[in-house]
Amino acid sequence: MMKGKKVYEPPRYMTVNQAVEQLLEVIAERKQNEQSSILSEETLCVGLARIGSENQKIVHGKLSQMVGVDLGAPLHSLVIVGEVHFLETEMLQHFAIEKASFTQNETKM
Repeated sequence: MMKGKKVYEPPRYMTVNQAVEQLLEVIAERKQNEQSSILSEETLCVGLARIGSENQKIVHGKLSQMVGVDLGAPLHSLVIVGEVHFLETEMLQHFAIEKASFTQNETKM
């Protein structure tokens, strides 16, 4: 930045895809350096977009699956799932990327 000149970049929002890509890069780097990590490609997460609007979108899946999910326009949120109550599991099943492979055992870390 030049001294005395204020230069503002246009606002940009991070998408769920960008966040997941960055997390997967960190996971891969930690594996390469033989460091432990609490996250893996199999970590469950929820992607949310435009919550509260008429065209909101909610998707649930593994980090590796979330890279290819298109949630549309911003605003996006990414939630990394921990231990889940059985009622939460039932609700997440409605938004699973692969509903057929979704089981209650997958929601435990």
